Amino acid sequence: MRARTRTLAAAGAAAAIVMTASACTPDTTRSRVEADVPPTFVKAYALSERLQGHGMVRPRVTKTECHSSVNTVQDSGPGSWDCELAYTVNGKPKKASLLILIDSLACYQALDGEHRDDTIRDKTTGATLPDPKAGFDGCFNVYDNKTGTSKA
Repeated sequence: MRARTRTLAAAGAAAAIVMTASACTPDTTRSRVEADVPPTFVKAYALSERLQGHGMVRPRVTKTECHSSVNTVQDSGPGSWDCELAYTVNGKPKKASLLILIDSLACYQALDGEHRDDTIRDKTTGATLPDPKAGFDGCFNVYDNKTGTSKA
């Protein structure tokens, strides 16, 4: 009976490993990065403005261009990406240059190198906080049909 229990446990563990190893992860493509980073930036910008008591200010992204610094030939794959965003706030044009660090599980961290140490003052609490628009996290919308999936 113990041998059978050990065999079933080993079979279950092997099945779990096979299921995990065969899981699909979303491809990191230029199209997906350029589609996902701007809305996350807009939300981070709006949060920054709201915390400072400026009301609901949402920038309108007018142009996004992102390129992989790891796979420069295909502009794909996890790693470091450079993104340039052009946007307007209250009719005034602005730009952001972001470093996007993308992992293999479809999530990323965005950093504005020029403003990475910027802080804001929360109007409600008076606390000094890192500026949300200078560094934010996000994950790809894996249901957006921007690409297929690949076995990772």
